[in-house]
Amino acid sequence: MARCFVIGPIGDRLAPVGSPSRQTWEEALAVFEDVIKPACQANDLDPIRADGIAIPGEITDQIFRHLFEDEVVIADVSGGNANVMYELGLRHTRNLLTVQIGEYGQLPFDVSSVRTIMFSRSDRGLIDARNELSRALRVGLAEGGDAVTATKVWLAAGGLDLSDSTGDVTETDAQETEQQEIDPLDEDGFIERMVKIEQVFPAMTETVEGIGEILESLGDDAQKMSAEFELLNETNAPTQRRLAIMARYGESLSEPSERLTELTSSFVQSMEEADSTMRGLLRDLTENPQLLESKDSQEFLSTVGSMAASTREGMESLNEFGTLVGGLGSLSKVLRKPGKRMQDAIRSMAKAAAVVDEWEAGAARLISRPPATGGEALPPEGAGTTP
Repeated sequence: MARCFVIGPIGDRLAPVGSPSRQTWEEALAVFEDVIKPACQANDLDPIRADGIAIPGEITDQIFRHLFEDEVVIADVSGGNANVMYELGLRHTRNLLTVQIGEYGQLPFDVSSVRTIMFSRSDRGLIDARNELSRALRVGLAEGGDAVTATKVWLAAGGLDLSDSTGDVTETDAQETEQQEIDPLDEDGFIERMVKIEQVFPAMTETVEGIGEILESLGDDAQKMSAEFELLNETNAPTQRRLAIMARYGESLSEPSERLTELTSSFVQSMEEADSTMRGLLRDLTENPQLLESKDSQEFLSTVGSMAASTREGMESLNEFGTLVGGLGSLSKVLRKPGKRMQDAIRSMAKAAAVVDEWEAGAARLISRPPATGGEALPPEGAGTTP
């Protein structure tokens, strides 16, 4: 059975329940048990995490040996953990199969250009990730993985690699690969970006409306449960009756909480695409100030400001709801799982939506700038004039 080393957030299983370290440990363990382990077993791989190494010795030394020697490494890059990024960098000096996975909205920018299997923490999302990872491992073991640019440059520069390689990587190969990835001739221009932003926003609006419908439905269910509790209080009903109502309510939360997770994952993905495009548009307007003379550009910048304000207002209400559902677990254990799932979904959505503040600030700076004359670029901010 081939060896597979798994790197990713570890957390602390001995930390207090509910603490960030304990939550990290629980989430990482769920991904390992529900996604990584079954996908590896389906491909005759024996997965092991750093906290599962049973051989006595220095842990750091053993981790480095696994990174250097193991046939396969799976890296969970969710959250951009510093240790994981360091270990992944070391692994990229080896021409061996490395597969990245990561949670929607938690992918670090530094590795976003490398193919990564994305997942959401819903039941369906974890199943899809398991199946996709299993396929990636099957293909990678049969055909070999494509070396990332860093690996090719390392090998071309004479970096040590003792793995069995199917072919030599020349310096020309590395340069051509790097050039293909950053070729400015293939980069979108202002018009292409405007088209993309106009396409992504309607889909995002539809997703937000779907989330709103779920929240409204959850509110109605909570009111019904509250009314039932009031009736029990009036009749001095036994606590067992209350527990039965709570169990029924917890079961009713399962489907909407999973749907909420799916929709927020879609929102996060759309926001990542919109953020990349929006930053490109703002950069185009900054570097080509003559574009600011266009009425369409001015309307676009004004729209960015109003959109940011409405997004903040919506997220305030959503965060309040997240705080409420986060406390469901204290009422009954049957509410703990759906409550945590909804709270995690809302947190990921809030984190993704935070970029609108940067959009608004960039748009405001451009609106305040005087228009260029004769198509001439404006001097850099803070630059003086020659008397």
